[in-house]
Amino acid sequence: MNANEAKAEVLRAGHELLEKGLVARTWGNASCRINEDQFAITPSGVAYDRLTEDDISIVNIATLKYEGKRKPSSEKGIHAASYRISSETNFVIHTHQTCASAMSVTAYTGSALSAGEKELLGGEIGFSSYGLPGTKKLRRNVERMLKKRSNAILMERHGALLTGSDRQTAFRRAVLLEEICTRSISPLPSPDCEKTIFSKRVPGGFTLTQNVDTRFVAYDVISHGESGDGDTIALLHAAIYAAYPEFHYIAHLFSAPVLAAMENAGVMPAMLDDFAQIAGSDAKIERPPYAKLTKAAVENIKNNLNNRNCVCIDGWGAVCCASDESECTAIMKVIEKNALACVHAGKSGQLKPLPFLDRKLMRFIYTHKYAKMKG
Repeated sequence: MNANEAKAEVLRAGHELLEKGLVARTWGNASCRINEDQFAITPSGVAYDRLTEDDISIVNIATLKYEGKRKPSSEKGIHAASYRISSETNFVIHTHQTCASAMSVTAYTGSALSAGEKELLGGEIGFSSYGLPGTKKLRRNVERMLKKRSNAILMERHGALLTGSDRQTAFRRAVLLEEICTRSISPLPSPDCEKTIFSKRVPGGFTLTQNVDTRFVAYDVISHGESGDGDTIALLHAAIYAAYPEFHYIAHLFSAPVLAAMENAGVMPAMLDDFAQIAGSDAKIERPPYAKLTKAAVENIKNNLNNRNCVCIDGWGAVCCASDESECTAIMKVIEKNALACVHAGKSGQLKPLPFLDRKLMRFIYTHKYAKMKG
Protein backbone atom coordinates (compact mmCIF):
# COMPACT_ATOMS: atom_id res chain seq x y z
CA MET A 1 0.00 0.00 0.00
CA ASN A 2 1.35 3.45 -0.85
CA ALA A 3 1.13 6.52 1.38
CA ASN A 4 -1.83 8.10 -0.43
CA GLU A 5 -3.85 4.88 -0.22
CA ALA A 6 -3.10 4.58 3.49
CA LYS A 7 -4.12 8.21 4.08
CA ALA A 8 -7.41 7.58 2.29
CA GLU A 9 -8.09 4.55 4.51
CA VAL A 10 -7.35 6.58 7.65
CA LEU A 11 -9.64 9.36 6.46
CA ARG A 12 -12.45 6.86 5.86
CA ALA A 13 -11.82 5.48 9.35
CA GLY A 14 -12.15 8.94 10.90
CA HIS A 15 -15.53 9.42 9.28
CA GLU A 16 -16.62 5.92 10.27
CA LEU A 17 -15.64 6.54 13.89
CA LEU A 18 -18.10 9.42 13.93
CA GLU A 19 -20.84 7.57 12.04
CA LYS A 20 -20.72 4.61 14.42
CA GLY A 21 -20.61 6.84 17.50
CA LEU A 22 -17.27 5.41 18.65
CA VAL A 23 -15.69 8.80 19.37
CA ALA A 24 -16.63 12.27 20.59
CA ARG A 25 -15.04 15.24 18.84
CA THR A 26 -11.34 14.41 18.35
CA TRP A 27 -11.05 11.59 20.90
CA GLY A 28 -9.63 8.34 19.57
CA ASN A 29 -7.33 7.78 16.61
CA ALA A 30 -6.81 5.49 13.64
CA SER A 31 -3.81 4.37 11.61
CA CYS A 32 -2.96 2.24 8.59
CA ARG A 33 0.30 0.43 7.83
CA ILE A 34 2.05 1.59 4.65
CA ASN A 35 4.98 -0.84 4.72
CA GLU A 36 7.41 -2.41 7.20
CA ASP A 37 8.73 1.00 8.18
CA GLN A 38 5.84 3.47 8.11
CA PHE A 39 2.19 4.02 8.93
CA ALA A 40 -0.35 6.81 8.38
CA ILE A 41 -2.22 8.16 11.42
CA THR A 42 -4.80 10.78 12.37
CA PRO A 43 -3.42 14.06 13.74
CA SER A 44 -3.79 15.50 17.21
CA GLY A 45 -6.59 17.98 17.89
CA VAL A 46 -8.41 18.00 14.53
CA ALA A 47 -12.13 17.20 14.44
CA TYR A 48 -12.90 14.16 12.28
CA ASP A 49 -15.65 15.92 10.34
CA ARG A 50 -13.05 18.46 9.13
CA LEU A 51 -10.24 16.00 8.48
CA THR A 52 -8.59 15.90 5.04
CA GLU A 53 -5.87 13.65 3.60
CA ASP A 54 -3.42 16.56 3.96
CA ASP A 55 -3.95 16.40 7.73
CA ILE A 56 -2.85 12.74 7.96
CA SER A 57 0.71 12.23 9.24
CA ILE A 58 3.23 9.58 8.18
CA VAL A 59 5.14 8.05 11.12
CA ASN A 60 8.24 5.87 11.20
CA ILE A 61 7.55 2.65 13.13
CA ALA A 62 11.06 2.44 14.65
CA THR A 63 11.85 6.10 15.43
CA LEU A 64 8.36 7.70 15.69
CA LYS A 65 9.61 10.60 13.56
CA TYR A 66 6.86 11.95 11.36
CA GLU A 67 6.20 13.73 8.09
CA GLY A 68 3.31 16.11 7.40
CA LYS A 69 1.93 19.50 8.36
CA ARG A 70 0.06 18.17 11.41
CA LYS A 71 1.43 16.68 14.60
CA PRO A 72 0.35 13.01 14.80
CA SER A 73 -1.76 11.58 17.61
CA SER A 74 -0.03 11.47 20.99
CA GLU A 75 -0.76 7.71 21.02
CA LYS A 76 1.42 7.11 17.94
CA GLY A 77 3.76 4.97 20.07
CA ILE A 78 0.96 2.46 20.77
CA HIS A 79 0.16 2.24 17.06
CA ALA A 80 3.84 1.75 16.23
CA ALA A 81 4.08 -1.03 18.82
CA SER A 82 1.05 -2.75 17.28
CA TYR A 83 2.72 -2.86 13.86
CA ARG A 84 6.11 -3.79 15.26
CA ILE A 85 4.82 -6.68 17.37
CA SER A 86 2.55 -8.26 14.76
CA SER A 87 3.30 -8.40 11.05
CA GLU A 88 -0.36 -9.37 10.52
CA THR A 89 -1.61 -6.05 11.88
CA ASN A 90 -2.28 -3.52 9.13
CA PHE A 91 -4.86 -1.28 10.79
CA VAL A 92 -5.27 0.05 14.34
CA ILE A 93 -8.05 2.09 15.92
CA HIS A 94 -8.26 3.52 19.42
CA THR A 95 -11.79 4.44 20.50
CA HIS A 96 -13.55 5.98 23.47
CA GLN A 97 -16.77 4.07 22.82
CA THR A 98 -19.31 4.28 25.61
CA CYS A 99 -19.80 0.83 27.16
CA ALA A 100 -16.28 -0.43 26.47
CA SER A 101 -14.92 2.70 28.17
CA ALA A 102 -17.24 2.18 31.14
CA MET A 103 -16.15 -1.46 31.35
CA SER A 104 -12.49 -0.40 31.16
CA VAL A 105 -12.47 0.70 34.81
CA THR A 106 -12.23 -3.04 35.51
CA ALA A 107 -11.00 -5.99 33.53
CA TYR A 108 -13.80 -7.56 31.47
CA THR A 109 -16.32 -8.98 33.94
CA GLY A 110 -19.10 -10.10 31.63
CA SER A 111 -20.25 -13.53 30.53
CA ALA A 112 -17.99 -15.87 28.59
CA LEU A 113 -17.61 -15.10 24.91
CA SER A 114 -19.14 -17.41 22.32
CA ALA A 115 -16.93 -19.28 19.88
CA GLY A 116 -18.04 -16.95 17.11
CA GLU A 117 -17.23 -13.86 19.15
CA LYS A 118 -13.78 -15.17 20.01
CA GLU A 119 -13.13 -15.93 16.37
CA LEU A 120 -14.09 -12.43 15.23
CA LEU A 121 -12.16 -10.75 18.05
CA GLY A 122 -9.19 -13.00 17.44
CA GLY A 123 -9.24 -14.29 21.03
CA GLU A 124 -10.31 -13.08 24.46
CA ILE A 125 -10.74 -9.43 25.47
CA GLY A 126 -7.45 -8.12 26.82
CA PHE A 127 -6.94 -5.58 29.60
CA SER A 128 -4.05 -3.12 29.97
CA SER A 129 -3.42 -1.29 33.23
CA TYR A 130 -3.81 2.46 33.67
CA GLY A 131 -1.33 5.04 32.48
CA LEU A 132 -1.63 8.74 31.69
CA PRO A 133 -2.54 9.36 28.03
CA GLY A 134 0.46 9.68 25.74
CA THR A 135 2.96 8.33 28.29
CA LYS A 136 5.51 5.55 28.07
CA LYS A 137 3.79 3.80 30.98
CA LEU A 138 0.55 3.56 29.02
CA ARG A 139 2.41 2.31 25.94
CA ARG A 140 4.33 -0.33 27.90
CA ASN A 141 1.12 -1.62 29.50
CA VAL A 142 -0.57 -1.95 26.12
CA GLU A 143 2.52 -3.60 24.61
CA ARG A 144 2.29 -6.38 27.19
CA MET A 145 -1.17 -7.27 25.92
CA LEU A 146 -0.16 -6.92 22.27
CA LYS A 147 2.61 -9.44 22.87
CA LYS A 148 -0.06 -11.84 24.12
CA ARG A 149 -1.71 -11.43 20.70
CA SER A 150 -4.74 -9.53 22.04
CA ASN A 151 -6.60 -7.81 19.21
CA ALA A 152 -9.31 -6.20 21.37
CA ILE A 153 -7.92 -4.50 24.46
CA LEU A 154 -9.72 -2.55 27.17
CA MET A 155 -7.32 0.23 28.16
CA GLU A 156 -8.01 1.01 31.79
CA ARG A 157 -9.96 4.30 32.02
CA HIS A 158 -8.92 5.14 28.46
CA GLY A 159 -11.22 3.27 26.07
CA ALA A 160 -10.30 0.43 23.75
CA LEU A 161 -7.65 -0.57 21.21
CA LEU A 162 -8.60 -2.73 18.23
CA THR A 163 -6.20 -4.17 15.67
CA GLY A 164 -6.88 -5.98 12.42
CA SER A 165 -5.52 -7.10 9.09
CA ASP A 166 -7.50 -4.26 7.49
CA ARG A 167 -9.84 -1.39 8.36
CA GLN A 168 -12.99 -3.49 8.06
CA THR A 169 -11.72 -6.14 10.49
CA ALA A 170 -10.66 -3.56 13.07
CA PHE A 171 -14.04 -1.85 12.92
CA ARG A 172 -15.99 -5.10 13.12
CA ARG A 173 -14.05 -5.84 16.30
CA ALA A 174 -14.84 -2.38 17.71
CA VAL A 175 -18.56 -2.82 17.04
CA LEU A 176 -18.61 -6.33 18.50
CA LEU A 177 -16.68 -5.23 21.58
CA GLU A 178 -19.26 -2.52 22.22
CA GLU A 179 -22.10 -5.04 21.84
CA ILE A 180 -20.43 -7.41 24.30
CA CYS A 181 -19.75 -4.66 26.87
CA THR A 182 -23.27 -3.25 26.49
CA ARG A 183 -24.91 -6.53 27.42
CA SER A 184 -22.39 -7.06 30.23
CA ILE A 185 -23.21 -3.83 32.05
CA SER A 186 -26.38 -4.23 34.10
CA PRO A 187 -29.34 -2.43 32.49
CA LEU A 188 -30.57 0.73 34.17
CA PRO A 189 -34.21 1.81 34.52
CA SER A 190 -35.41 4.57 32.22
CA PRO A 191 -36.17 7.95 33.81
CA ASP A 192 -39.81 8.55 34.76
CA CYS A 193 -39.87 11.63 32.53
CA GLU A 194 -37.69 13.39 30.01
CA LYS A 195 -36.41 16.93 30.37
CA THR A 196 -35.09 18.78 27.35
CA ILE A 197 -33.67 22.08 28.51
CA PHE A 198 -30.97 24.11 26.84
CA SER A 199 -30.01 27.70 26.22
CA LYS A 200 -27.77 29.76 23.98
CA ARG A 201 -26.19 33.11 24.81
CA VAL A 202 -27.30 35.92 22.48
CA PRO A 203 -26.87 39.73 22.65
CA GLY A 204 -28.67 41.08 25.71
CA GLY A 205 -29.53 37.68 27.16
CA PHE A 206 -30.10 34.11 26.04
CA THR A 207 -32.66 31.94 24.31
CA LEU A 208 -34.07 29.27 26.61
CA THR A 209 -35.72 26.13 25.24
CA GLN A 210 -37.77 23.79 27.44
CA ASN A 211 -39.09 20.77 25.57
CA VAL A 212 -40.14 22.48 22.29
CA ASP A 213 -40.86 26.04 23.50
CA THR A 214 -38.16 28.67 22.97
CA ARG A 215 -38.17 32.17 24.41
CA PHE A 216 -35.77 35.04 24.88
CA VAL A 217 -34.63 35.82 28.44
CA ALA A 218 -32.88 39.06 29.35
CA TYR A 219 -29.90 38.86 31.70
CA ASP A 220 -31.70 41.01 34.29
CA VAL A 221 -33.82 38.00 35.28
CA ILE A 222 -31.09 37.37 37.83
CA SER A 223 -31.93 40.63 39.59
CA HIS A 224 -35.60 39.90 40.14
CA GLY A 225 -35.93 36.12 40.02
CA GLU A 226 -37.51 34.71 43.16
CA SER A 227 -37.52 31.25 44.71
CA GLY A 228 -40.43 29.21 43.47
CA ASP A 229 -41.60 31.83 40.97
CA GLY A 230 -41.79 29.31 38.13
CA ASP A 231 -38.78 30.78 36.32
CA THR A 232 -35.98 29.26 38.36
CA ILE A 233 -34.38 27.57 35.33
CA ALA A 234 -34.03 30.98 33.69
CA LEU A 235 -32.56 32.26 36.96
CA LEU A 236 -30.03 29.41 36.98
CA HIS A 237 -28.94 29.96 33.38
CA ALA A 238 -28.70 33.71 33.89
CA ALA A 239 -26.50 33.20 36.96
CA ILE A 240 -24.18 30.84 35.07
CA TYR A 241 -23.85 33.14 32.06
CA ALA A 242 -23.16 36.12 34.33
CA ALA A 243 -20.45 34.27 36.28
CA TYR A 244 -18.76 32.51 33.35
CA PRO A 245 -18.41 34.63 30.18
CA GLU A 246 -16.66 31.72 28.44
CA PHE A 247 -19.91 29.72 28.44
CA HIS A 248 -22.23 30.30 25.48
CA TYR A 249 -24.32 27.13 25.62
CA ILE A 250 -25.99 25.21 28.46
CA ALA A 251 -27.79 21.85 28.24
CA HIS A 252 -29.40 19.52 30.78
CA LEU A 253 -28.73 15.79 30.49
CA PHE A 254 -31.44 13.71 32.14
CA SER A 255 -30.54 10.04 31.72
CA ALA A 256 -30.60 6.76 33.64
CA PRO A 257 -26.79 6.48 34.12
CA VAL A 258 -26.54 10.05 35.42
CA LEU A 259 -29.44 9.60 37.84
CA ALA A 260 -28.06 6.27 39.06
CA ALA A 261 -24.58 7.72 39.60
CA MET A 262 -26.05 10.50 41.76
CA GLU A 263 -27.73 8.15 44.22
CA ASN A 264 -26.27 8.49 47.73
CA ALA A 265 -23.27 10.46 46.45
CA GLY A 266 -22.05 14.00 47.02
CA VAL A 267 -19.88 14.09 43.95
CA MET A 268 -19.46 12.20 40.69
CA PRO A 269 -15.70 11.51 40.46
CA ALA A 270 -13.75 11.38 37.23
CA MET A 271 -13.44 7.67 36.45
CA LEU A 272 -12.36 8.14 32.83
CA ASP A 273 -9.58 10.32 31.49
CA ASP A 274 -11.62 12.06 28.79
CA PHE A 275 -14.12 13.14 31.46
CA ALA A 276 -11.30 14.59 33.57
CA GLN A 277 -10.07 16.51 30.54
CA ILE A 278 -13.23 17.91 29.03
CA ALA A 279 -15.58 18.12 32.04
CA GLY A 280 -13.35 18.50 35.11
CA SER A 281 -11.82 16.47 37.91
CA ASP A 282 -15.32 15.70 39.21
CA ALA A 283 -18.92 16.88 39.03
CA LYS A 284 -20.43 18.26 42.23
CA ILE A 285 -23.96 17.16 43.10
CA GLU A 286 -26.53 19.67 44.37
CA ARG A 287 -29.71 18.39 46.08
CA PRO A 288 -32.38 21.11 46.18
CA PRO A 289 -36.04 20.27 46.83
CA TYR A 290 -37.28 18.33 43.81
CA ALA A 291 -38.36 20.61 40.92
CA LYS A 292 -37.55 23.73 42.92
CA LEU A 293 -34.27 25.60 42.56
CA THR A 294 -33.95 28.14 45.36
CA LYS A 295 -31.62 31.12 45.13
CA ALA A 296 -29.27 29.37 47.54
CA ALA A 297 -29.24 26.27 45.34
CA VAL A 298 -28.59 28.37 42.23
CA GLU A 299 -25.66 30.04 43.98
CA ASN A 300 -24.19 26.67 44.98
CA ILE A 301 -24.61 25.26 41.47
CA LYS A 302 -22.93 28.31 39.95
CA ASN A 303 -19.99 28.08 42.37
CA ASN A 304 -19.60 24.34 41.76
CA LEU A 305 -18.85 25.04 38.08
CA ASN A 306 -15.54 26.65 39.01
CA ASN A 307 -12.93 24.99 36.73
CA ARG A 308 -15.57 22.49 35.62
CA ASN A 309 -17.94 22.22 32.68
CA CYS A 310 -20.72 20.33 34.39
CA VAL A 311 -22.59 20.01 37.67
CA CYS A 312 -25.26 17.51 38.72
CA ILE A 313 -28.63 18.49 40.19
CA ASP A 314 -30.87 15.96 41.88
CA GLY A 315 -34.10 15.83 39.89
CA TRP A 316 -32.61 17.75 36.95
CA GLY A 317 -29.69 15.57 35.86
CA ALA A 318 -26.41 17.05 34.70
CA VAL A 319 -26.06 20.67 33.63
CA CYS A 320 -23.42 20.90 30.91
CA CYS A 321 -21.85 24.24 29.98
CA ALA A 322 -19.59 25.02 27.04
CA SER A 323 -18.33 27.60 24.59
CA ASP A 324 -20.35 26.16 21.71
CA GLU A 325 -22.96 23.53 20.91
CA SER A 326 -20.43 20.97 19.65
CA GLU A 327 -18.44 21.09 22.86
CA CYS A 328 -21.62 20.93 24.93
CA THR A 329 -22.68 17.77 23.08
CA ALA A 330 -19.28 16.23 23.75
CA ILE A 331 -19.53 17.07 27.45
CA MET A 332 -22.94 15.39 27.63
CA LYS A 333 -21.45 12.27 26.02
CA VAL A 334 -18.51 12.03 28.40
CA ILE A 335 -20.53 12.70 31.56
CA GLU A 336 -23.04 9.98 30.64
CA LYS A 337 -20.18 7.59 29.89
CA ASN A 338 -18.44 8.52 33.15
CA ALA A 339 -21.70 8.02 35.03
CA LEU A 340 -22.04 4.56 33.51
CA ALA A 341 -18.46 3.82 34.59
CA CYS A 342 -19.33 4.94 38.13
CA VAL A 343 -22.35 2.63 38.24
CA HIS A 344 -20.39 -0.33 36.84
CA ALA A 345 -17.43 0.24 39.16
CA GLY A 346 -19.74 0.57 42.16
CA LYS A 347 -21.44 -2.73 41.42
CA SER A 348 -18.03 -4.33 40.96
CA GLY A 349 -16.78 -2.90 44.26
CA GLN A 350 -14.10 -0.85 42.47
CA LEU A 351 -15.42 2.72 42.68
CA LYS A 352 -12.01 4.35 42.72
CA PRO A 353 -11.55 7.64 40.83
CA LEU A 354 -8.52 8.59 38.79
CA PRO A 355 -5.56 9.78 40.90
CA PHE A 356 -6.14 13.37 42.03
CA LEU A 357 -2.95 14.80 40.53
CA ASP A 358 -3.57 13.02 37.23
CA ARG A 359 -7.06 14.51 37.04
CA LYS A 360 -5.71 18.01 37.67
CA LEU A 361 -2.87 17.56 35.17
CA MET A 362 -5.14 16.29 32.41
CA ARG A 363 -7.61 19.11 32.99
CA PHE A 364 -4.81 21.71 32.90
CA ILE A 365 -3.31 20.34 29.68
CA TYR A 366 -6.72 20.21 28.04
CA THR A 367 -7.83 23.73 28.99
CA HIS A 368 -4.48 25.40 28.32
CA LYS A 369 -3.32 23.52 25.26
CA TYR A 370 -5.55 20.92 23.68
CA ALA A 371 -8.82 22.90 23.67
CA LYS A 372 -7.08 25.68 21.77
CA MET A 373 -6.22 23.23 18.98
CA LYS A 374 -9.76 21.99 18.29
CA GLY A 375 -11.13 22.41 14.80
